[in-house]
Amino acid sequence: MALQRIIDWLLPKDDKFFAMLEQHAEILGEAGQAMSQFPEHGTQAAVDRIHQLEHRGDDLVRAVLIALDETFVTPIDREDIHNLAGSLDNVLDYLYAAANSFVAYEVHQFTPAMRSMIQICGEAVAVLKDAIPHIRKNNLEKLVPARVAIVALEKRGDSVYQTEMSALFKNPSVDAKQLLRQQAVLDALEAALDSCQDAADVLENVAIKHA
Repeated sequence: MALQRIIDWLLPKDDKFFAMLEQHAEILGEAGQAMSQFPEHGTQAAVDRIHQLEHRGDDLVRAVLIALDETFVTPIDREDIHNLAGSLDNVLDYLYAAANSFVAYEVHQFTPAMRSMIQICGEAVAVLKDAIPHIRKNNLEKLVPARVAIVALEKRGDSVYQTEMSALFKNPSVDAKQLLRQQAVLDALEAALDSCQDAADVLENVAIKHA
């Protein structure tokens, strides 16, 4: 423990990386909220909003990479910073892809399953957003419960997806085009949830490494 305290004392106090990660988490939270409130009418405006947030996330990732190149010693492992920034950016990318799928496939009426998966995505993103500040505060023990919560949400999403796809394939009144449209949207929502779990895995690795 004494050695760890010495190492902590020697580490730089520059918190720019934490600030950028937390800013990224805030942007992600805004996108998750926009997704949770995704409208069945006026969809394009909501997609544009999430796209704007996704661009802001891209800018932050570039800023993180530049800062990593310019910083000799980082407050936590540079690999962890890189992975955290990348995983948050992936979630934003997948959220935008999910939102855009409604427009791309001209899905104007949300099924209960779509609405449920949209809500689950929003909940998972909110957990991620709230977890990131614990890294700066060194409350790493709180990252593991965050991952557990996201894994549970991802399983809920999988259950909704599988149940809906089974019902669609068994329903003779659903034509092929309608089935493919709905499947494409559900696939995009499931991918967004998977990206949340990937980010949660990165958080857990940080918690284990720096415990």
